[in-house]
Amino acid sequence: MSDKALDGLIAAETALIAALDADDIDAIERAIPLFGLCVEGLRTPGAWIQVPGVLDRLQKAYALSEEARVRARYLADRNQQRLDLLAAAAGRFDCAPATYGRPARKSV
Repeated sequence: MSDKALDGLIAAETALIAALDADDIDAIERAIPLFGLCVEGLRTPGAWIQVPGVLDRLQKAYALSEEARVRARYLADRNQQRLDLLAAAAGRFDCAPATYGRPARKSV
């Protein structure tokens, strides 16, 4: 395993973010398996850990993964809102709320 896997991860995350921003389902479906393969490549520690600048690149990769996560959550939330509005328009109040809200937290 070389530090090229980390470069691959950053490239895969960048491609995933671009696909999510473009709402391009085909690009998203191509980017997700590539992202998974790159993450798997980083699971085994090796000499790449001691490459100069690896911490900065790992932090960049983490920031990109957070950006992708936020976008995916936003898009999932937006789709759920659309489904709720369609259900309300169809009079199906039994399967979707007419208003949007966050799920209640469970008490500890």
